[in-house]
Formats: sequence, structure tokens, C-alpha cells
Amino acid sequence: MDDISKGLEKAIKVIKIKVSSSEQEQLQRELKEFLTWLEPMLLVDTGQTEQQFFGHDAVNVLRDDHPRQSELAELQEAAPKFAGGFYLVPKILE
Repeated sequence: MDDISKGLEKAIKVIKIKVSSSEQEQLQRELKEFLTWLEPMLLVDTGQTEQQFFGHDAVNVLRDDHPRQSELAELQEAAPKFAGGFYLVPKILE
């Protein structure tokens, strides 16, 4: 039994689903195909690559957010709509 078969059986036990033997064989084939596709990418040396968090060099031009203590009544007055203890916002889904 290879590593893929062992890992698949373990995953099936952990997530507690019923998988027939034919479905398990199909999953094994698909996992092997995926690993064959993934293997060349895993061989790429990324050790000297600078870590990127965003795909662009944009800078946040918005103001800094400084938390401050406020009274609930003050917050409710600043809200466009407030009723029944809830902030009412425009509907975005019909």
C-alpha cells in the first residue's frame, strides 16, 4: 500500500464518510494525477525569493484608524439609521 492509499484511508476515517472501493480507487487515481501535476512546482527553488503579501506595490493612502472610547448614544447618533438596538444598513441582496 503506497502513501496515497494510506493517507486517503486515514482521511476517510477522520471525516467519517462512506466511500465505496471503486470511489476510493478513483480518488487515488485523481490524487496521483494531481501530485504529478504539482511535482514540477515543488521543485522550484524559492529560497531566495522575497515574500510577497500583495500582487502590487500600492500604498494605503487612507487615514490611520485610532480607536477611542465612545458612549453608545454618541455612536447611535452618528449612525445613518438605528432602531431597536441595531444599526440599519442598506439591503445588498434582493
